[in-house]
Amino acid sequence: MKKNYWIFIAFICVELINAANAQVYIGGRIGGGFGYGNHLGRGRYGTKNYSSRQPKKNKHEQDFKPIVYVSFGYGFPNLYASQLPENSAINNYNKGVTTSSGPITGSIDFRFNRNSSFGVLTTYGKVNAPYTNYSALNVGKGTIETWSVLLNLMNYAPLSNTATLYFRVAFGANINSTTSFNDPSGGTLLISPASFAYQVGIGTRFDIAKNTALFAEAGYGKYILQGGLSFAFK
Repeated sequence: MKKNYWIFIAFICVELINAANAQVYIGGRIGGGFGYGNHLGRGRYGTKNYSSRQPKKNKHEQDFKPIVYVSFGYGFPNLYASQLPENSAINNYNKGVTTSSGPITGSIDFRFNRNSSFGVLTTYGKVNAPYTNYSALNVGKGTIETWSVLLNLMNYAPLSNTATLYFRVAFGANINSTTSFNDPSGGTLLISPASFAYQVGIGTRFDIAKNTALFAEAGYGKYILQGGLSFAFK
């Protein structure tokens, strides 16, 4: 249930940001329209109505060109380590120190307006842990290796000319999850990784060159922290 709360809270945050941005946008247009529409002047030939003049476009009204982002990152720690069982009462196994790689992430996202984008996020990760028996003898190593594909929804809020705050909600499936355990004595270990995959997070993009940015993110699901590079194509 706690995982579902995370996803629900993330969706609420994204919708609030969308609503706030829409409010600013609409307010800017209406404010500009009324300002010019009610401006009357009296000249040599009588009253002039300047309502036909077009107001200057504000920042939110400027033409926006869609952008495609291609991003690569590395997350830490791999939270799938928690899906390796701590022990096995059947065989008296106990888990040792867990090691992990990834998750390595890659995504392609289509930013269709100033505030939002959608795309696909893929991840790869692997976790391992040795297991010992009641005599403290090593009996094998448990492994979870996972490829995942997730629908990636992003929302953006500018912080400055070179920095952008973003919110992420991603959900999908572990499409190729393999587990293994090798006990020479023939013992088994039940390893059952989740089939549902998700990630929620908040992060910042920092432009470091034309069409290139660094990003740093904190979240929950696949990882807690992530950093990487993002490339923009207009």
